[in-house]
Amino acid sequence: MSTPPPPPSQDPPGNTPPSPPPSYTPPPPPGYSPPPAPPSAPPSYGPPPAAPPGYPPPTNFGQPPGPAGVRYGGFWIRFVAIFIDGIILFIPLFIIGFAIGLAIGFGSNGGNTASTTANPSLTALENALGLALQFGYFSYFWSTGATPGMRIFGLKVVDAQTLTTISFGKAALRFVGYYISALVCAIGLIWAAFDGRKQGWHDKIAGTLVIHTT
Repeated sequence: MSTPPPPPSQDPPGNTPPSPPPSYTPPPPPGYSPPPAPPSAPPSYGPPPAAPPGYPPPTNFGQPPGPAGVRYGGFWIRFVAIFIDGIILFIPLFIIGFAIGLAIGFGSNGGNTASTTANPSLTALENALGLALQFGYFSYFWSTGATPGMRIFGLKVVDAQTLTTISFGKAALRFVGYYISALVCAIGLIWAAFDGRKQGWHDKIAGTLVIHTT
């Protein structure tokens, strides 16, 4: 007959050491310092902040200030345009002066006294007709938008406020201002080279601008 196995040994109550808590970390030995923490990752840099509303990004650096899409006519291109208009005007002025000279020459019957007396009158008549022709030429074409010389370069005279074609009266006022600008050593005309909106004195007097149409 076999002998039954001995029962398992049991420690008396109170002799079993308690188990450590789950989050227990043993204390470091004396003189031990924990390793330094790893450096944190650098912050991510997203796109730059958008401009505040109402302030569009700047464009056209170095250009004169003006409404969007408007380009002012510069001094030199306007100078070339007016030079072309001067050539166009010279042809009828030459014909008129030549005709007046012939008429007075025939009327004097070859006498030197009559020719000498008629010269001041001839000069005054030529100047009056020349001024009238220039006035009609520029006032008419400015009131339609541009002179033939300006059309070659795509320039146009417009109202400074509305950017629309000016009236004949405003064009006539611009012509008067043009002569005033030319009489003071052409300072009023040269002023357009340094003005922010490329306005000469005649433009400021009449309230006009010269802009590119293309």
